[in-house]
Amino acid sequence: MANKRALIVDDSTTAQYRLKKMLRRYPLDIDVADSGEAALRYLAHNVPDVIFMDHTMSGMDGFRALQIIKSHPETAMVPVIMYTAQSGDVYTSQARALGALDVVSKDTINATDLSKVMEAIHIYQGEQTDARTDQIESAELIAAANKVTDINTHRIERRAPNPATLEQARNLELRLSHMEHTLEDNRRFITSRVVRELQGLRKNLREELNDILHQQQAAVAPTALPAPETEQSAKKDNTGWSITTTLVSIAALLVIAYFLVQISQQLNQSTQVQEQLGKQLQDVSTRVNREPELISPAMQNAGIGTQPPLTITRSNDFITDLAWTFNQSGTLAFKQNTIDPKPVLRLHELLHRIASNGFKGTATITIFVGNFCVSIDNMGMAQLAKPEGTLGDCMLSSEIYMLERVMDEYTRETNAVLSNLTRPVNSTLRIIVNAAEGPDSYPERIPTVSARDWNTIAQNNNRIELVLTPDEE
Repeated sequence: MANKRALIVDDSTTAQYRLKKMLRRYPLDIDVADSGEAALRYLAHNVPDVIFMDHTMSGMDGFRALQIIKSHPETAMVPVIMYTAQSGDVYTSQARALGALDVVSKDTINATDLSKVMEAIHIYQGEQTDARTDQIESAELIAAANKVTDINTHRIERRAPNPATLEQARNLELRLSHMEHTLEDNRRFITSRVVRELQGLRKNLREELNDILHQQQAAVAPTALPAPETEQSAKKDNTGWSITTTLVSIAALLVIAYFLVQISQQLNQSTQVQEQLGKQLQDVSTRVNREPELISPAMQNAGIGTQPPLTITRSNDFITDLAWTFNQSGTLAFKQNTIDPKPVLRLHELLHRIASNGFKGTATITIFVGNFCVSIDNMGMAQLAKPEGTLGDCMLSSEIYMLERVMDEYTRETNAVLSNLTRPVNSTLRIIVNAAEGPDSYPERIPTVSARDWNTIAQNNNRIELVLTPDEE
C-alpha cells in the first residue's frame, strides 16, 4: 500500500527536522516548504494528505496561506494543522474559523498529542515498535533524509515552467481578491439592513405604545355597570390583560428612553464641539484685530477686522495655529474596522467655518492607522487586549483586517462625511484625504512584549492630522 504524503511549511530548519523525526513513525512521504509562497507553488502540482503549517514566516504568514488553500476547490478538503509557537484559546478559535483542523504547539508537542491528531485524519503508526524504531534510528537517519523531498530544490527544478500553472496561480489570487471584496460588500449590506430593521422596530414600538395608550384611555372611560353575576369574572379577564399591557408599555418606554438618551448625548457632544471651534475662531479674530497689518485696506474700509466674520486669507501663522489646535485632539479611538466619527465631525465643522469665512487654499488630511493588539470575544468582535496581557495572548489588528483595507475604509468614510461640506462662492477650499501607517516604531514583535506598551504606541499612531495651506496671491 502506497504511503500517504505530508507537507511541512516552516521557515525554521530545526522545527522541520523535529517534526519530520516524529512523523517517521507513520507511513508518510514528507515534503517541506520554507514559506507560504513555496507551499502554494507546491500545491499547484500536488495535493498532499495533510499539511503542517507554521504561523509566523517571512513573507506570507500561515493564516494568509491557509485562507488561500481553503478557498481553492482542489485543496479545500486537505486537512491543515497549525504547527506553531502561538497558543491560547483565542488563537485556536481564529485558526479553526479560517479552516484549520487543529493547532499543535511547537514547544509542548509530544508523541501522544501527535497521535491524536493523526488518528483524527485516519493516519496510524506503522507496525514497527518504538524500541525497534529507536534501534534503527541512527542507521536510517541518512536514508530518511534522502527520502524526504525538498520542494524548493528537486521537485521544482525537475519541472519546466508550466504556463497553465502560472495562470492557475493568478486565477487563485483573483478569486481570493474577489472573495475579500464580496465579504466587504456583505458586511456593508448587513450593516445597512440592521439599521433599517432597528428603524422599523422603533416605528412599530411607537405605534404599539400609542395603541396601548388609546386602549387604556378607552378602558378608563365610563361604561355600563356589569351584571352582578358577571362582575367578578370580568375583573379576572381584565387582570391578565392589564398586566400584559403594563409590561409592554414599560418595555416600550425603556426603549424610547434609551434612544432619547443617545440623541441627547450626541447633541451635547455637537454643542461642545461647536463651542470649542467658536472659541478657536474667536481667538483668531482677536489676533487679527490686534495685528492690523494682516488686513487689507479694502477690508478695513468695509469694517472687517473689528468684528466677525473675518476673511482668513492673509496670515499663515494663525492658519497654522488652527491646524495645530485641531491636531492636538485628533486622536482616533480604536473601532472595529471603522473610523472614530467624533474627530471627523470636528474636522467637518472646522472646515465649514473657515470655508464660510472665505478661506482660499488646500486642506490636506492624513489619517494614520495604528496596528493594535486585540482579542476576539465570544461574539467574534475584536477588542483591545487587556493591559496586563502580552503580545503572545493577542492578535494584531493587521492580521484580522489588513491595514491597506482599513486605510481605504477610513479614507472612504472621511470623504463621505466631507462631501456635503458647504462652500461659499468666494471660497476655493480644496480637500485632499490620504491614509498611511503610523510613523512611531513598535517594539520587537516577541510574545513577552506587554500589550499595554504595544497599544500605547498603536494609539499614538492612530490619529488624524490636518495641514492648511493658503493659496499664494
